[in-house]
Amino acid sequence: MHATRLLLPALLLATSCAVDPYRDAERRITEHILRSHVEFLSCDALEGRGVGTRGDELARRYIQSHLAAAGCEPGAADGSWMQPVPIVGIQSTVSKALRATGPNGTSSFQAPIDYTAVAGNADAQAAWKDAELVFVGYGINAPEQQWDDYQDYDVRGKVLLVMNNDPATDPQRFAGKTRLYYGRWSYKYEEAARRGAAGVIVIHTNESAGYPFQVIQASHGRENFWLPFKEGQVTLGIRSWCSETAAYTLCRLGGHDLDALRARAELGNQPPVPLGVKVELAIENKVRQMQSANVLGVLPGTDPKLKDEYVVLTAHFDHLGIGKPRGDDAIYNGAVDNASGCAGLLALARAAAALPERRRSMLFLAVTAEESGLLGSKYYTENPTVDRKRLVANVNVDGLNVWGPTKDIEFVGYGKNTLSDTAAAIAAARGRVIEPDSHPDRGYFYRSDHFNFARIGVPAAYFKAGSEFLDQPQGRRRMKASYTTVHYHQPSDELAKWWNFAGAVDDMQVLFRLLAVTCNADAAPTWTPGDEFEKLR
Repeated sequence: MHATRLLLPALLLATSCAVDPYRDAERRITEHILRSHVEFLSCDALEGRGVGTRGDELARRYIQSHLAAAGCEPGAADGSWMQPVPIVGIQSTVSKALRATGPNGTSSFQAPIDYTAVAGNADAQAAWKDAELVFVGYGINAPEQQWDDYQDYDVRGKVLLVMNNDPATDPQRFAGKTRLYYGRWSYKYEEAARRGAAGVIVIHTNESAGYPFQVIQASHGRENFWLPFKEGQVTLGIRSWCSETAAYTLCRLGGHDLDALRARAELGNQPPVPLGVKVELAIENKVRQMQSANVLGVLPGTDPKLKDEYVVLTAHFDHLGIGKPRGDDAIYNGAVDNASGCAGLLALARAAAALPERRRSMLFLAVTAEESGLLGSKYYTENPTVDRKRLVANVNVDGLNVWGPTKDIEFVGYGKNTLSDTAAAIAAARGRVIEPDSHPDRGYFYRSDHFNFARIGVPAAYFKAGSEFLDQPQGRRRMKASYTTVHYHQPSDELAKWWNFAGAVDDMQVLFRLLAVTCNADAAPTWTPGDEFEKLR
């Protein structure tokens, strides 16, 4: 039996009896508190909180001041509130547009309508010069899944055309429809770089990405951010996406049918297909060194034996800054993503400070550069302020429920560790239910900051808004769905008068109890036996 499950009878008693040790503290999480934080962090004055900008610093100072007001102590290694994070900024400009030539003719493509192109390293220039284009299916080599799309094919110097996502037809492989890290575009770039490819073009589809191509287009021409490159680190000169329409054209130029290639790839262990197409593309890169920081606040534990263990709550404060105008608006405010998550973090810190007991310490970590590849959390987990073995759990907040109260809460990572058991019991005691991720095919577990904690073995998960709305369910579900299709990573992600924070309060109160119970439990959370991250603990 999982250690956490032993706590559940006592947990249910604590949450239902007349004397509730957490009730008064959780009442400090209010709609007013959440709205006021979102209102400031997403206002135009912060200019979208782009990494290394004035808005970045203002957001950090705001978070620091409210963590201090809540009663936290500075949590950085030097005794300050900030953990400096060195950042390399790279802005790529296409100097020679993508052009492809095959036996069926030549086609030119326009960025960002048909494709995007960004640097994969800090070189001043990068180019594909009559590079051979090779279709490599999903671009995955996974020995434990008995799957290899490369089949010892030499891809050095070649450009790879790859499918997004990972295979989903066999429930015995790749967790069925639940996307693993193999399905993330970042893995595909990393694997191709390890094999010496010149570049990768990932084929976008709405189904495989979980968002429209306009989200990809919004990144083109922007400054992208990296942690400093390490000596000997393998990279790609150019990392690209293309629309599905462009992918059809690239394949037809060589006499191939994209649908037939994709169907063949689904069989698994098929050798790469040289398309008989040569591609050329060139970019020039403007590179600069800059600095942001993570903000850390700690509520010290009180138990002599457990106070050196830490329960970590994360939320990222960055967004996309000022970018391509949509109409007359060029500020990407990031109100849901993730001013609202920071509002949740600050409200939870305020509530946690009022707990009558905190056996373990709590670390409230507002991280930078999530939108640029989870860089702030990556830097923290590579340079933790405490022994990483003392980090016992991480819960992440990446967007709040602003559409209204729900019976359910989605738990990304449900079943992967014993945080699931605790969260389910807390929700049940309140007449609510924890549901697994409703879109496991989108790989949300690998797309936010908790992933970096999982990669060092820390049991991790995050909450997402549910869908079983208690009031006007059909209309509210439509509003929620429109966020991804219309507002996600667009200037229209702004605080609006119609936002309903009642659901956010309900969800954050459940999350607060999860943090409090984890903080005070005798046993720390554990990974489910056989989980992909269990061996890292």
